[in-house]
Amino acid sequence: MAREVSLGVGAIDVSSVIPCIEVKEMEEYRQIIEWLLQDSDPSLTYQVNRDLLKRPEKEIQEYQMQIARKGWGKELLDKRRDNGQWGNGVYNPKWTCTHYVLYELVQLEMEKSNDSCRQSAELLLTYPVGRDGGINYARTVEYSDVCINGMILTITSYFNIQNPRIIEIVDYLLKVQMKDGGWNCEYFHGARHSSLHTTISVIEGLKTYLGNSNIYQSKAIEEALKGSIEFILKHRLFRSETTGEVIKDEFFKFYFPIRWKYDILRCLDLFRKYDVQYDRRMDEALEKLAKSCNGNGRWKAYSQPGKTYFIMEKQGVESKWNTLRALRVLMHYNAYYHSKARVRECGFRIAVRQQRIF
Repeated sequence: MAREVSLGVGAIDVSSVIPCIEVKEMEEYRQIIEWLLQDSDPSLTYQVNRDLLKRPEKEIQEYQMQIARKGWGKELLDKRRDNGQWGNGVYNPKWTCTHYVLYELVQLEMEKSNDSCRQSAELLLTYPVGRDGGINYARTVEYSDVCINGMILTITSYFNIQNPRIIEIVDYLLKVQMKDGGWNCEYFHGARHSSLHTTISVIEGLKTYLGNSNIYQSKAIEEALKGSIEFILKHRLFRSETTGEVIKDEFFKFYFPIRWKYDILRCLDLFRKYDVQYDRRMDEALEKLAKSCNGNGRWKAYSQPGKTYFIMEKQGVESKWNTLRALRVLMHYNAYYHSKARVRECGFRIAVRQQRIF
């Protein structure tokens, strides 16, 4: 008999969410869901219901509407100044500036029609164009920052901004793609190898742009994305392509909110969101993600240093955000294996079951 759990929006058949799950594991999963939803911010509640419980959008729309009315989303909107900026302007101080607050609101999934966010997103496009053709916040540097332009494209596309400057950003990002398929902010200093940090930001920007039904340069963008995803897969998401060594241990620290840094959860969650097809070269990263949870099937929080308006989750505590993100990644790729009858080939599924997640 299917087990059901009441979550404030009706009951759900947990077994319908994760097929072939054992009763004991089903109960553990139910407890994790209840913990994720208990006294949580509307942004979390919205994404848990959509991504883990697979509720129809029309049933959970109210949660997204509440993001601007209470909790973290409202607190960020309340810090917005009369001129539409946060902090001291577009990029100062680092995490309380307009650029990063808007990027944070995108991650909370503020309603795309929010007038305040749309007006502020437009401001990002008012800054000068650098020598290379991208938006350039800096007054002392001739060249634009590739990573920043990737995030600008994410923000403006998410909030459905229609502005000719967006086309200029697209052209710029396509122009500065490197021969190995990725991107690097240091390309104008002679860098020959792409950066995972820069590449993931540009992939997100281009994916968000295409996901908003934009057709300008769509074929060229698809080719660029194909090359950049292959670049990441060649590195197995965290290893040197030449030596096979781990590039940075920091890639296993899952910061939220996301800023500019790369980590394997950020990458896998983006791949999940845009349904990047499973590749065997993901296996090691998926296994590391699964094994990084604690005995309760929860992941811990990491926070980057720097001034913020508030701390969502303190360093080292059990993180609802990381648990949500990790579970939806593992569920997504597990569903792929299940549908393709390839369960035995799924190394990370074994790791997941060993960690008693589901």
